[in-house]
Amino acid sequence: MTKRAVWRTYQEFLDRMTDEMLDIVAEEFGGGLLGKAAKSGAKRVTKDIQDDMRQQGRLVVEYADSLADGQDDTAYEDRFLRTNPVYQRYDGDREAELRDHLLSHFRQVGSDLAPLVASAEDDFWTALRTEYTRSEAESIVDRHFSQAETFEEYKDGVFSSQRIGGKVLYVLEKGETRLRESIYLDLTDVYSETDTS
Repeated sequence: MTKRAVWRTYQEFLDRMTDEMLDIVAEEFGGGLLGKAAKSGAKRVTKDIQDDMRQQGRLVVEYADSLADGQDDTAYEDRFLRTNPVYQRYDGDREAELRDHLLSHFRQVGSDLAPLVASAEDDFWTALRTEYTRSEAESIVDRHFSQAETFEEYKDGVFSSQRIGGKVLYVLEKGETRLRESIYLDLTDVYSETDTS
């Protein structure tokens, strides 16, 4: 499989998560015209977040490609931290701990994707089923889309207002939950032919 093919699917996941988050904002305002207006306003605000997520996703896939080629280039780690929305916004006294946490996550995600980049399969889902059991695939989904936990852990150094932080965390956590549930349904289809869990 190619790096581009893995990135295309990963980007689809990130776009789906953004859509889920915008739907949650609309629901919070009761739907209807008010919900549409809130969703439209949130779309402008989340554009920067979406750009950050895409940049982070692209770096992870590039790093996975590097690992698949037998290289472990630490330059990707510096680029990851420079573009990470939590790390860039953090202004607390646990920066070293946060840095270690984020880099550990980055390395794990890259390691998860490396076998897919290296796979001989052309299709992402076929490659996933070939390289991982269903339970392993679910664990990967959980690891990749659980960043609300990081925001929650370090929120005191990220958000200037607890009220705003609480709202952002709610939308992010619920959006990630919906995305994971959606991908689990995809996995049901992918693994239905042969149960390898």
